[in-house]
Amino acid sequence: MKKIALVSLLATSVLFAVAIVMNPQTASGSKKTNAGGPGTALPDSIHKIVQKACMDCHSDDGNFMAKGKINFSAWEKYDSEKQISKAGAMCKVLTKSSMPPKKWRANNPNDVPTQAEIDMVCKWAKGLQK
Repeated sequence: MKKIALVSLLATSVLFAVAIVMNPQTASGSKKTNAGGPGTALPDSIHKIVQKACMDCHSDDGNFMAKGKINFSAWEKYDSEKQISKAGAMCKVLTKSSMPPKKWRANNPNDVPTQAEIDMVCKWAKGLQK
């Protein structure tokens, strides 16, 4: 009987941990409503860059940890404040070459953003802040 109770407690704990990992905003209480108003779609020029260099991981079909940081499949659901923040973060990680990751860059050399594309993302991100 003790084993059944222990297994049940363990299973409940695992399910709770998975729920936290899969939706960290709700667990931390920081989930925002659309206070900043609904977001907008990515411009075509930015979408093309994101499609080739980011969507493998940062989409509904991507890595759960990566899409936890930013999920381009849900971009239009982000409120405008969150979009501005995420766009600034995109510029920062692309400029530092910390994204896409080195291993991805090695496996996809033709899809690594060029300096011109990085500059375009940063210009777009800065334009959102106004």
